[in-house]
Amino acid sequence: MKTISLKHFAQYGKFDSIAIGSYKSDVINLLGDDFDFYDDGVETQILKYGWYEFFFWSSTEKLFGIQNDHLQADCINHDEMIEFENQKFKVDNWFLQVGKGFTFREVLSILETQKIEFEITELYEDGPGIIKFASGVYLDFSGDISGWDIEKDQWLDKVIDDQFEYLLNGIRLFDLNKNS
Repeated sequence: MKTISLKHFAQYGKFDSIAIGSYKSDVINLLGDDFDFYDDGVETQILKYGWYEFFFWSSTEKLFGIQNDHLQADCINHDEMIEFENQKFKVDNWFLQVGKGFTFREVLSILETQKIEFEITELYEDGPGIIKFASGVYLDFSGDISGWDIEKDQWLDKVIDDQFEYLLNGIRLFDLNKNS
């Protein structure tokens, strides 16, 4: 069984040997045929291994995106959101922990302690900051919090004003250029 590291993905932009431009058959060969499948019937197909999603152009079956946008610890089944294992591979969660949300400030500290190079930038003009790696992989954060607070055992709805307290939401890599 392979172990696929989120840290390696962040630093190098590869989910083991899977990179932008890989074919759907390459992903299935490496990760297995036990996945959920989505086809929008127009241009996009998605293979889901747990909450790790692989996006393909329908016309070429070439990979254009990899993400997990369920990293917030806002549900009682958070383990299903960040952990995944099947017969062929399991995910090494790097610093993620079941039941724990990570703030922008905490993630910055982890990356600095581990001496991992990154930049803080905006995904959208005047949008919240993201942490982007040289590989093109980025971590995004959310200030709108809705979900089950595991520690307090209650539903939570709130807006966080301080961006350094935003919670880690997703790890993503996308290239929407159809010629890639």
